[in-house]
Amino acid sequence: MRRELRLFPGELFDLNKTREAELRLRETGLFSAASVTPVGDEPGVRDALVDVTEQDRTVQFLFGVGVTSNSGVLGNIMIENRNFDLFDWPRSFSEFVKGQSFRGAGQTMRIQLEPGTELTRFRIDFLEPYFLDREMSLGTSLYFFERGRDDYDEERLGGSVSFGKRFRKGRMRNWAAELSLRLENVDIDDVDWLDGRDIRDVEGNNYISSVRGTLVHDTTDSRFLPSRGHRFRISYEQAGVFGGDYTFGKIQTSYRWHHTLYTDEFDRKQIVALGGRVGGIIGDAPVFERFYGGGLGSIRGFEFRGVSPRQGLRDSAVGGDFMILFNAEYSFPLVGKNLRGVAFADMGTVEQDYEITTWRASIGGGIRLLVDFFGPIPLEFDLAVPLSRDDDDDRQIFSFFFGTTF
Repeated sequence: MRRELRLFPGELFDLNKTREAELRLRETGLFSAASVTPVGDEPGVRDALVDVTEQDRTVQFLFGVGVTSNSGVLGNIMIENRNFDLFDWPRSFSEFVKGQSFRGAGQTMRIQLEPGTELTRFRIDFLEPYFLDREMSLGTSLYFFERGRDDYDEERLGGSVSFGKRFRKGRMRNWAAELSLRLENVDIDDVDWLDGRDIRDVEGNNYISSVRGTLVHDTTDSRFLPSRGHRFRISYEQAGVFGGDYTFGKIQTSYRWHHTLYTDEFDRKQIVALGGRVGGIIGDAPVFERFYGGGLGSIRGFEFRGVSPRQGLRDSAVGGDFMILFNAEYSFPLVGKNLRGVAFADMGTVEQDYEITTWRASIGGGIRLLVDFFGPIPLEFDLAVPLSRDDDDDRQIFSFFFGTTF
């Protein structure tokens, strides 16, 4: 709790800081309610009374299902402990069965299986948000990934280790840095002789090792529905540092800005968001590491990975070394607090080299609905019309997302 408060004795009382502290406490997932109240009657001095309601259960066994135009139907079976303690071993079998062990340190342990019609994933994740009781994080992951692409099947087996640092004060305030290591084997199968040359060249097992450095500057007011502030992210990943079949560098940067235009009497907000992403590859990267565009989170109005350079007799999507995307979105309340409307414009391109030869653009609208049942359940529905496209692009007017847990 004290880590997330960031309120210290001797400071001037600030109502905005206390409200932000309450929000941070709730967004940890450990507390269902949190309030910070000044108490006392001594002149010029008050105590801060922190009142929280712990979640009934921080260990969850979840079943879920999702449907998305990007990845088809996706199931979700997950065991998650959001208040895990790696060193709190059970003193008896009874203590383990009752859930009275491995808890209390604010760590996260997650075991997750996601079987699907187009995508299957299995992963084990561990996160220590305050490594050595400092503003540093330690994360580890082991994972298996299987997906049927349009022209081949892709399997990934690997793991990663990451170290992160958050800055709360001084010139680096609101910045975070991360250094991560990835080791991965990628198996490309079911390749046809009519596919593009770059796909045929990577058939079989491919070993990847890489180191990535990331910087993030985040001033947004919420993780889930930002209404003000911005998020800037830049990363550079170097493959081949610890050997492997490929040596290349990948740089990516993104920026997203949020602003509240109007707040009505029911505290519902009209929000405008502007964003962009740029990515580039230096060296010879395989098709499964290149950039693709289209689908949710990219250029709506086009299929997932439907914007790409093409090769071969089947016009296979082989990805590009250069990507640039822009997005503008206006969201507004429709009915109550759970139904919102959106209007958006997406544009950008993915190119084989560092040039712009084609440009895609689309406009559209949609709805966002939160159903207070088992979750709540987020539903997203978008209609988008391409205004500018290439003849080889795969279009998709309607895109959607639905997900829930039981």
